[in-house]
Amino acid sequence: MHTDCLILGGGAAGLAACARLAQTGARVTLVERLDRVGKKIMASGNGRCNLSNADMNPAYYGNAAPFVERVYEQTPPEEVLSFFSSLGLMTAQEEGRIYPRTMMAASVLDVLRMGCDRENVSLLTGQEVVSLMPSRRGGFSAQLSGGEGVFAPTVLCAMGGSAAPHLGTDGAGTRLLHALGHSVTPLHPALVQLKCDHGALRSLKGVRAQARLTLDIDGHAAAQETGELLFADYGVSGVCVFQLSGLAADALARKHRVTLLVDLLPELAENAVPAWLDARIDAQPTASAQALLTGVFPRLLSLAILKQAGISPEAQAGRLSVASRASLAGAITAFPLPVTGTQGFKNAQVTRGGVSLGEVDPESMASRLVDGLYLAGEVLDVDGPCGGYNLHFAFASGLTAARAMSARLRT
Repeated sequence: MHTDCLILGGGAAGLAACARLAQTGARVTLVERLDRVGKKIMASGNGRCNLSNADMNPAYYGNAAPFVERVYEQTPPEEVLSFFSSLGLMTAQEEGRIYPRTMMAASVLDVLRMGCDRENVSLLTGQEVVSLMPSRRGGFSAQLSGGEGVFAPTVLCAMGGSAAPHLGTDGAGTRLLHALGHSVTPLHPALVQLKCDHGALRSLKGVRAQARLTLDIDGHAAAQETGELLFADYGVSGVCVFQLSGLAADALARKHRVTLLVDLLPELAENAVPAWLDARIDAQPTASAQALLTGVFPRLLSLAILKQAGISPEAQAGRLSVASRASLAGAITAFPLPVTGTQGFKNAQVTRGGVSLGEVDPESMASRLVDGLYLAGEVLDVDGPCGGYNLHFAFASGLTAARAMSARLRT
């Protein structure tokens, strides 16, 4: 089979590139290992598909920010939204997050599939690329698991990272690119739950609390997030945890000591909590220590705080020593949860790490090492926070690659 553009991966980046290339009239062949395309899109945003954000500042991508900024110069955020509008998708905003108007991920996938539903596009599902070799005559020869061979002058690798392998991203893309000579930075789960080691976790399973989390690495505050915290028997979850998880995973892999310090009363400044405690004690000096915290924290969380502070729940509030009050304030503002790991790629939303960005031209997404090869999406060493940033980068990089591939075909 001969095609103009071979796209490997039917996720966000691959489908966006396919739909854009289809509009140019190029012959496109897309290969997806699962039985249908877009499964990860369907699962994103709890099925609502947070596809972008009103604030697409490249700084949110950490060390990858300079690369992302150049990609977004080629394909600005408004162009991504215009692309979806051209496919028929209406969007809506919710606290800055951009969703399909229907609040259904299926709407995003439906318009992408319609964009790819052209005579010049072949979608090959349930097949994998067994080998991809640069041809001596230029272009690439690909061998598919179904036995078919494909020749194409341009190839886009948009096979994703290693997160959520049941949705089609099992690290095959980075392995293929490594075999072609690309270097791959260490891969870690990101936007994932954290495993922690603390005796209170089993009793706290299912408890939710507003909290300010400080990620402490070797005794130094590395990052901070605020939001709803969900306790589990293995550790903690919640968006605020997810935002810190990639950095935590990377630090653990480097053998650093990682601890989550949980401020369970984020409404108050940390240095205001001792005075707040004194005022509550003065108001009810004969109350028990447990009663002192009633109305502020869930009962099970109150008991965990008191145990962390070394205070009996039956202790009389007015008789707490200065040292005990200080310990109680510390347990409230910096409840320590030693981090031992993550819930792994199976539960992660994205991958931290990937193909080294120095080996890719951000203005075209072309490989600097292999002529005619393009890369987009999560296969690259780019990951952002929750809020639509990872999906948006996948779409933007896929569209950037499609533009460059189309221009190459015209020369």
